[in-house]
Amino acid sequence: MQIRRLQVQNVRNLEQVSLPALQRINVFFGANGSGKTSLLEAVHLLLVGRPFRSTQLRPVLRESTEQCVVFAELKDGESQHALGMQRTQADKPLIKLDGERLKSAAELVRLAPLQVLNADAFQLLTGGPGERREFMDWGLFHVEHEFYPVWQRARRALHQRNSLIRHGKIDRPQLLLWSREYARYGDALDVWRQGYIAALAPLFRETLAELNAEVTERVSVVYSRGWARDTELEALLVDGFDRDMQQGYTRVGPHRADLKIQVGGGNAADMLSRGQLKLVVSALRVAQARLLKQAADKDCLFLIDDLPAELDQKHRTALCAVLDNLGVQVFVTCIDKNELRHCWPHTTQPAMFHVEHGAVSPESPNLDQTGRQKG
Repeated sequence: MQIRRLQVQNVRNLEQVSLPALQRINVFFGANGSGKTSLLEAVHLLLVGRPFRSTQLRPVLRESTEQCVVFAELKDGESQHALGMQRTQADKPLIKLDGERLKSAAELVRLAPLQVLNADAFQLLTGGPGERREFMDWGLFHVEHEFYPVWQRARRALHQRNSLIRHGKIDRPQLLLWSREYARYGDALDVWRQGYIAALAPLFRETLAELNAEVTERVSVVYSRGWARDTELEALLVDGFDRDMQQGYTRVGPHRADLKIQVGGGNAADMLSRGQLKLVVSALRVAQARLLKQAADKDCLFLIDDLPAELDQKHRTALCAVLDNLGVQVFVTCIDKNELRHCWPHTTQPAMFHVEHGAVSPESPNLDQTGRQKG
């Protein structure tokens, strides 16, 4: 799925933006605060239904406005679709695909899998286990049809069990019921996660080798299930009633799972430079996209904010080559257009857009690297 035409109204400092001729690789350049990141956030709003960082809309609404609108024409192979999103501060998003309202966020997210590399992307390595569980579950959501309903049931069972644990008067039969329910679905989640990481790990190492072979030799990916190996989750939950009640929460289960990225036996976040961390995160996201293509024949769309930050020319070129080879659509930003213009393989001509004071204008492909007309 690729976006061929995009219209944005009232997202941050973007009052009215129309991009009628988007390409596979789209580079948006301009000064800080010009609206480059706002454009990426508009695409995120359209394809996910919420801003980058929260479910609150007010911070991304243009000043003195009450609603924002994002519309796109999508191309999926030979098929074309119209997708529109309208949001007000008070209401849930109104999202329509080909004139029909989508009923759930899951329907929207399945439509065009989105990968985001921005300043928050480092949280995948430096943040808590929840960031990495979300990473694993995003992949499973898109490749395992039965994953999402099982994930929902496991979350409900955990919520019910924790509510009983925190209740003043414990209902032991109910606690046993929800413990068994959580173990049932938790075991299924664990099997899926193990299989997913087993398939992802070699793709991750292969991708990272294309970006930084030196780091690849020392990196390892270790899946931690959230409870001890060779033990049954249901038995741990039942035997741990009293201890869980003392702590006030369920201490073991898939909600405690983690994906540990290690370098030389240590935490990658502690061992690598900022630039190396960016390459590792990028390799994880690209590996996910490669696995999704293999398992479900679906393409991701990449939103990359300030790609040149922390990366020298060599590694910028390596990352651009990997993205180009992936064959996906890319929306990428930078300050200086020359930081990215010549990073792509010679067979790829990125579409260049200048962003200034909330206005976006395409740059003629017949300009040389100084911005002058060729010939």
